[in-house]
Amino acid sequence: MHRHLFVLLGLLLLAAPAAAQSPCPADFQAQSAPLACTCAAEAAASGQVWGTGDYTTDSRICRAALHGGAIPASGGVVLVSPAPGHPSYTGTAANGVTTLNYGPWPASFSVAAVPTCPETFENEPVPMTCTCTAEAGRIGAVWGTGTYTTDSRICRAAIHAGVILPGGGTVIVSPAPGQQAYRGSAANGITTTNYGPWRASFTLAPASGALPRQAPAAALPACPADFEGRTEDLACRCSAAQVATGDIYGTGIFTADSAICRAARHSGVIGPEGGPVSIVVLAGQDEYFPSTANGITSLRFGPYGASFSFRR
Repeated sequence: MHRHLFVLLGLLLLAAPAAAQSPCPADFQAQSAPLACTCAAEAAASGQVWGTGDYTTDSRICRAALHGGAIPASGGVVLVSPAPGHPSYTGTAANGVTTLNYGPWPASFSVAAVPTCPETFENEPVPMTCTCTAEAGRIGAVWGTGTYTTDSRICRAAIHAGVILPGGGTVIVSPAPGQQAYRGSAANGITTTNYGPWRASFTLAPASGALPRQAPAAALPACPADFEGRTEDLACRCSAAQVATGDIYGTGIFTADSAICRAARHSGVIGPEGGPVSIVVLAGQDEYFPSTANGITSLRFGPYGASFSFRR
């Protein structure tokens, strides 16, 4: 099924600024989970690196990114991921950077380029991490709230959902089941549109900073009943009993008084037995729309002054 858009786009007269993203730390020693960040040209120009492909955690991240071909010498956005330690690291010369040999080291990291987000999620069957430019967030139609039709513009939906600012940023886009109805709403300066049945959907989460749900599950505290009154992201563990009870309001984005673990199951980030989740603070929404997913039906509400979603 094809939708015809009767939208006349104005000319973009000004160049769009680069996507907003936190600068990369010098090294990966204080990190234990994937990190999306920006390397400046200056950060890639100096510092020691040990290894090839997998680098010791005390290696300079941006210099390693240049060596591995994840960025040019001018810098760029990268995804830094933890890797196991190795009994030895081999140095090589690549892209103008010479890395060093080293012996055993307890932990490593790898670096990959973060691609620019495609316009839509129509042909993307698996989760992706990608970067939205400011320009990409200015144009295009979006259908839904929290959960969007796959032909919606990804970056415009990301601003609407509150996971990036209009200046851009890096997002995690995840596939979701098709819905029988999508409700439009106005949020963060963008108005989305109602639509009927659509075969597939996507949801969004921010990718900036470390992803705490990657921490060892045993080290995580039990999740609170809800997210009311919290102003910082939270990593915690849901039990099966918490998944089984409680009311939730919204789809993809939930009111802060929704039951966290039941919302996590509705969003598909954990199974019925529970598990670790990473909860993201979001702005309040004008309306929260109901849906049924993974055996759980959420409720309608709105407006509500605070929200949360999940990193995936």
